Amino acid sequence: MKYTFQDSTDLPLQRDIIKDVQNFVDISRKVLPIENASIEKNDDLYRRRISLEKGVDELESINGKVLEVINGLTEDSDMKEILDYRNSVFDECDASFSKSTKTMLSEIESINKSIEDENLGESKQILSALNSLFEGGIYGTTDKFSISMNRGVMRGRLLATVAGMEYESELTFKDDLLTVRGTYGSLFLPTWSRSGIFYKEEKVKLEEVSDFILTSLDFDEFILSASFENKKSTKRFKIEMDGNSFILHYHGNEVTADPTLMQSLKSEHVIALLDAFKEHISSSIQKHTLVKLVLDGDDAIINNQIFDCLKLIAEQFTDFINECLERGYAKDEITIKIEESDGTRTEKYVSKTDLFDQLSELGSEGLELASLLGVDNI
Repeated sequence: MKYTFQDSTDLPLQRDIIKDVQNFVDISRKVLPIENASIEKNDDLYRRRISLEKGVDELESINGKVLEVINGLTEDSDMKEILDYRNSVFDECDASFSKSTKTMLSEIESINKSIEDENLGESKQILSALNSLFEGGIYGTTDKFSISMNRGVMRGRLLATVAGMEYESELTFKDDLLTVRGTYGSLFLPTWSRSGIFYKEEKVKLEEVSDFILTSLDFDEFILSASFENKKSTKRFKIEMDGNSFILHYHGNEVTADPTLMQSLKSEHVIALLDAFKEHISSSIQKHTLVKLVLDGDDAIINNQIFDCLKLIAEQFTDFINECLERGYAKDEITIKIEESDGTRTEKYVSKTDLFDQLSELGSEGLELASLLGVDNI
């Protein structure tokens, strides 16, 4: 599938920007009311907690002053009855202070539990609401994948960052395990082997590793690390790649550090193997589950920064929308062309007015998002 502007110039990012923008607007309309309701509810709890904490401090101060006054009035007396009276007052003050403090601290603990429960419930709601937006991928991110085998099942994580925002998604795949043969094809690696009938000597031997299973794979735009092992876990090989160079370990040997072994290694096959696994992993993700959203190092949900995250995401659309409008024929419409694999061509558009009207329902926050998207000047 191919995406172009209305003037048939290729989109710099081959995505259905109309679908992505509409999805962004729909999700913003869902998630911002959740955050705002939680902020309002928690604000009441925070105010009550601050009042109680202040009350505990005031009570402690008052109790201390009362005891100080009583002690000052009776410190020169050695009369048993007066001393008994003083001690009784001390006991009563202590009992009353402990009772009142305990009541307030108990309520503070209850409020903290309510805030914790509210944050947990809000997190689940917001992460669920945001999932489809992040599942499609946020524009402009730097992505890092981490895949590993756990009890015979392949699982992964995606860590993506953009403009101070970081999010993490759990990944599941169509395949439970991947072999070299199934993903790439046949592969042979050189190793040292002792052979000979009368005199044993070391010789280079090519061993087939086509049935080895992927056990871990970590990669981003620049570096990659992949580990494989045979079914009995008796032999392993690991490749670490940085740019166009790589280090290969196989069966206790650093192949790439041994000139003799390197003569028998086809480096282009190793690079092709890594490319095949990267491509397969990227295209065989069955499910994304958003599990964490962080802004400037802090939990964006707990710190009520979802609106700030949405603003950052909106900014990633701005240049694309502006160029769509500049290259389009109707200045109120964001339009792209879509060419199917069979050659079928269609146009797809959304009007600035529609987007603005939907976002304006959110009040000042929606108007700010509309401005960032560039759909407010209609």
